[in-house]
Amino acid sequence: MRLDTLRFRFIAEALNGNGGFRPRVVLNASDVPELSGSSHLVKYPREGDEKFARRNQVAWYANDLKSAASRFIGYLSKRTPQRGGGSDNPLLSGFVEDADWQGHNLDTFWGMFGVEAKARGCMLLLVDMPTDIGDTRADQIEARRFPYLTPIPPEAVVEYELDERGRLFMVEIGIGGGRTRGWDESRWWIKEGVEEIGGGEHNLGRCPVLAFAEGTFPAEGEFAQIADLSKRLFNLRSELDEILRAQTFGLLTYQIPADQAGNINVDDIAAQIGTNNMLIHSGNTPAFISPDDGPARVYIDVIEQLEEKIRRIGHVVEAPDRAESGVALTIRFQQLNSSLSAWARNMQDLETEVWDIVGRWLGLKADVSVTWDDDFALTDVPSELGVLEVMQGTGFSAATLAAKRRQIVSLDMGNLPDEDLATLIDSEGEPLHEGADEAAGGVGDPGDEV
Repeated sequence: MRLDTLRFRFIAEALNGNGGFRPRVVLNASDVPELSGSSHLVKYPREGDEKFARRNQVAWYANDLKSAASRFIGYLSKRTPQRGGGSDNPLLSGFVEDADWQGHNLDTFWGMFGVEAKARGCMLLLVDMPTDIGDTRADQIEARRFPYLTPIPPEAVVEYELDERGRLFMVEIGIGGGRTRGWDESRWWIKEGVEEIGGGEHNLGRCPVLAFAEGTFPAEGEFAQIADLSKRLFNLRSELDEILRAQTFGLLTYQIPADQAGNINVDDIAAQIGTNNMLIHSGNTPAFISPDDGPARVYIDVIEQLEEKIRRIGHVVEAPDRAESGVALTIRFQQLNSSLSAWARNMQDLETEVWDIVGRWLGLKADVSVTWDDDFALTDVPSELGVLEVMQGTGFSAATLAAKRRQIVSLDMGNLPDEDLATLIDSEGEPLHEGADEAAGGVGDPGDEV
């Protein structure tokens, strides 16, 4: 089976801000600008090559896809996965501390992997092993000769097969220079064209490449449409710049008296008028005329609409330019929480599979349990503080107010270590000091009725 690599390559360009989103313009031998390579700007039907190249020269791209994916994965970092077991094995603990052979610990690696995967909707993950592991266990640990993770983007896949469980049975990827590298359940290989030039047995009993997707692999995720909207925005902003360049500057008009029309050389006058010249006139006063701003205003409105669509797709819960109703914000938080929970469950399944292959590489049972928190309960903390203030003013009991304060602490400081968070939450359950009830709005005794 083959993937739509062109589609995933386009999404990757939107994520990285390169390729057609960063067009390259060079000067030819006649010092005329020419487009070199691809561009995601769409050429007008009657637009010449030179004018199109100049438009590419000043085009700019705002990377909304990377911002959305990074922000989404950033929420996950507030609730780091909990792992149990394996700490007494230096190989397993070493893998957690250096998961990709580049010094990144496992949580940091998952953050980087998550941005790539969230933007596309799917990724592949190779759990590989160095060939030379040394003579002793100490040599193996010192030289970092234990499994490591390598992310593989879907646009690199040449061919793949899934087994009846939906797991990768075989996958082959391009590695450049006309070469491919592949794995199946028993061996790995390197090919140049159709000829195999290297390979061997891995004896894992399963393919060491794992497929991760928001759905069934291969699948585009919910953020993939941001790449399409980004292309449209890329063109709209360029077209708006073209309108501004062509119509922003006013045009000087000068009425020529009828009896002098035959005696004036218009070309000479146009050549003389400039910012450092004085214009002498008689009769009607010269004036500037400027084009209507209607076309530019339409473009600005359309751009703002697309930017709002991107914010909604990307689960941006802040309203940057206008107040948003509490109900609307609540719905957007619910959508974000649902998406985060689904992602965390998928990541927990992926990490469980990773530990299985790590154990197979090391010839031991990697008895490591992993739990990703899938109950994020993100909410609008300022709104919650407003609710608390209303509760204080309407005479809720001290016990109810303490419970509300504990909830707010939990929501806003969920990224703290468990013991620190528990201490803070417990402190919010302590009775208020003497006189604080009156300062808080006349709250009565804990036993008062609401």
